[in-house]
Amino acid sequence: MKKLLFLLLAMLLSGAAFSAPAEQDLKPALVNAAAGYLDDLSMDVLAMLKIAAETPEARKGEWEGIRRYLAEAEKRVPGVYFYVLPDGNYYTLERNFTNLNLMNRGYFKPLFEGMPVKGYEVYSRSSGKKSAVMAEPIVVDGRVTGALGASLFLDELHARLNARFELPADYTWFVVNDEGLVILDSEKDFIFMNALTQGGDSLKEAMLESLKGESGKIRYEMDGHARDAVYRKLSSLDWWMILAKKQEEGGAAEISLNTFVPKLQGELDSIDEKTRKLLSGAKINWDNEAEVRKTLDAALRQSRLIFEAVYVDEKGRMRYIEPHDYVNFEGSDISSQEHVISMLRRHRPVFSSGFPAVEGFQAVVIAYPVYDQRGRFKGSLSILMRPELMLRTLLKEVKIPADHELWVMQPDGMIVYDEDRREIGKNLFTDSSRESLVKLAHEISAEPQGQGDYVGLKGNEKTTKAASWGTVSLFGRDWRVVLAHPVK
Repeated sequence: MKKLLFLLLAMLLSGAAFSAPAEQDLKPALVNAAAGYLDDLSMDVLAMLKIAAETPEARKGEWEGIRRYLAEAEKRVPGVYFYVLPDGNYYTLERNFTNLNLMNRGYFKPLFEGMPVKGYEVYSRSSGKKSAVMAEPIVVDGRVTGALGASLFLDELHARLNARFELPADYTWFVVNDEGLVILDSEKDFIFMNALTQGGDSLKEAMLESLKGESGKIRYEMDGHARDAVYRKLSSLDWWMILAKKQEEGGAAEISLNTFVPKLQGELDSIDEKTRKLLSGAKINWDNEAEVRKTLDAALRQSRLIFEAVYVDEKGRMRYIEPHDYVNFEGSDISSQEHVISMLRRHRPVFSSGFPAVEGFQAVVIAYPVYDQRGRFKGSLSILMRPELMLRTLLKEVKIPADHELWVMQPDGMIVYDEDRREIGKNLFTDSSRESLVKLAHEISAEPQGQGDYVGLKGNEKTTKAASWGTVSLFGRDWRVVLAHPVK
């Protein structure tokens, strides 16, 4: 058995795909090999960070020297590698000094008390990335002077494991931590769901049994069908690998504007309703930092589509920001932004036009006026969203045929969402290279719903496309939702 596991692990580590062996050997052999692979990969990253943390450059806090070591580590295991200071500010290979802050991360305090971080889960609201963090403290004369870390993207790791597993269609796998949180899954949409609270009583009981042991067999029900599974705890992490035989499930419904436009409108309306309820149900002292931060955190928790909540004061300055990552931007004057000007003048809720956020992507803001207990205007609660993430999340629930495309345009011609990220932020009215599409864009702008056609490109060939569109709206700001496909 040891020889078999060694062979399987060697194949995984070398990048070779693993073909399924005979049925009686499939589950125990594969779950052990996969658990070993994840364990080794995680510990390899931690070992590289530890070696780099003990170098003279790291001990002196010299970023350019540290950067070389992290770059070498990234070549072996891709991820976001960073150097963080005791005040929470940090550097990355991509951005150098980020002007963002990690002090409020759950792993920060233990890390600067000298404890390595092993697989701490992080969801970035700004990028939509789900990650597992590995980190090592830099210790000089018994004092932690900094730390080196790597944020491993779980979506990419999930794809790597799926490629190497080569499982039959009726098998599935997932990895949970000691709190039941799904760290990895054969279906990436399930990553960061909780198997103890979101999977039903049968799965909860099976997971609780698994979390008590090192390895074994379990049975649970999913979608009315029994699943037999085996599990294995990783030796160095509090993660459990589960491999189960599943029942084939039906596919998603094909996309239709008649169903998708109401779904998107419902998402906007839900955020609006919850925010109004949050503000009307509490007497908030907007001069009290603790109260304001508590309110901002509550606003963030309303939807995972919200990546930032900001209190903008009556002078147009970003007084407080959550999450804490963006604390370095507190105090910034944004009084020249269009939606802030509108708020300061009219004291009415506003849904902004798309604009480039400081993080480097297109964003929109829903802002609400706030008042003190005497009814005096105190500024606004601003909720920042990323249309790209919102649309991508909703589109996961439907099936878009390969020859169809969906995009979202403001009536002024700006694209706020497109499957091709390079198009986001462009204005179709000024795109002289696509005369036919510009003509259609003006028609889309003029009417809340309709149909038309334009000439598009498929590779280097021109093709006629038919388009239909509908509208979602909030506070007088419209989005045109366009679904297009080639004319056959």
